[in-house]
Amino acid sequence: MASARGCFKNGCLGCLGFIVLILLIVGVTALLAWNDSKNSTPVDHVFAPLAPLAPQVPQEPLEADEGPLMVGYGGKVVLNMAQGEFYIHAAEPGEGLRIEAVYDDELYDLTQEFITLPDSTWQYELEFQRTGGGMRAFLQSVFSKGPSAQIKIYLPPEIPLDLVSDISKGGFESDLGGLWLTSVDLNVHQGGFELEISEPLKEPLNSFRIKSNMGGFSADGLGNASPKVLEVTCSMGGAEVDLSGAWQNDCDVNLSIKMGGMAVIIPRDIKVLRGAAEIESMTAADVEVGEPVLRLRTRAQYGEIEVVH
Repeated sequence: MASARGCFKNGCLGCLGFIVLILLIVGVTALLAWNDSKNSTPVDHVFAPLAPLAPQVPQEPLEADEGPLMVGYGGKVVLNMAQGEFYIHAAEPGEGLRIEAVYDDELYDLTQEFITLPDSTWQYELEFQRTGGGMRAFLQSVFSKGPSAQIKIYLPPEIPLDLVSDISKGGFESDLGGLWLTSVDLNVHQGGFELEISEPLKEPLNSFRIKSNMGGFSADGLGNASPKVLEVTCSMGGAEVDLSGAWQNDCDVNLSIKMGGMAVIIPRDIKVLRGAAEIESMTAADVEVGEPVLRLRTRAQYGEIEVVH
């Protein structure tokens, strides 16, 4: 019995020592993060990497302090952003592409790249993410002064654009109304967002793809984008998809949910075909000339898609 009690006592002391060691490590890490944060303050950055409707495009890679690049052709905007608050809106006419950023240089890194393609189109890529990782970086961001990281992107409405966004671990808000977009590919991982098309785009979209994983979102006024193909995929989260707006053409709408719920709002003044059988049986006589038709396909796995008018 004495031997058992001795082992039990030694085991408790060992556990206590381990707990003390963990607390010591956490305390030292917090102290270092707090010391880092004292010399770390968010600052405002404004980048004007793109000004529209000029005859030539420089061939050199983009440098933020060299002034705006001048373009007269369409292009692609690629946004890879993580761990912040992000906004995408239309710029004022003639304003070009503008980035307004508030972040701490000690905690985050923002890089830009501009390339010109052989056909005189271009691609602009912005990447924003937290530098480093682990508990020290997390605590430093908690102790830091001022607001959290914010990136605001203003897109020129006079230029046809492909928009590709990959956003993770952050919040996202966007109104794409009034822009001249040819395609949109939006991927959000571990974050929530609100998307709106408040007014018709300059031209109908070729394709509009939204993919959300581990988060919730709402998408309003998608009819104002009038895409030929609309794909919405949501997993481990919830979604509200509003198809209202000024539809100008037919659309293949593919909706998918896995481990979550999706509510889909369809305007009463537009014809909707649901399911493969109904879509395949439709004839030209079933639709009035000039009347847009939505061909709706849904797929749910461990979840539900509710369609309401």
